[in-house]
Amino acid sequence: MLAFYQRWARRMYPARALFVVLFLLAVSAFGWLLFSATPEFAQRWQLTAVLCGVSSLLLWLWAVVFYPELPTADHNAATLHKIKIRLQRLCYYLLAMLVTVLLLATTYLGLRVLKGIIATLFFS
Repeated sequence: MLAFYQRWARRMYPARALFVVLFLLAVSAFGWLLFSATPEFAQRWQLTAVLCGVSSLLLWLWAVVFYPELPTADHNAATLHKIKIRLQRLCYYLLAMLVTVLLLATTYLGLRVLKGIIATLFFS
């Protein structure tokens, strides 16, 4: 799993500035929806702006955290060093699981939002 995350992080690393720009656009859109938009328009698009912001931050986190080489220990290393490397890899693995769960949750919410937008546009 960590190799998969590292492979994709290396592909996404050049786009990390784009993820920051998307986050800033989502935050500014959310601010505009919160303070200036009509209530109906704000109600329809606020969750979309939040999901875009959270997703872009998660992708940025994925690209930045998993880009460096994962720690490895050789067979001649001391026992404490091996334990330290195993704990670091465990932390990376737990972070990968957390990012996966959060991305799945934002994808689910995004599909729910999309279903609501399509239902509103075509069936009202």
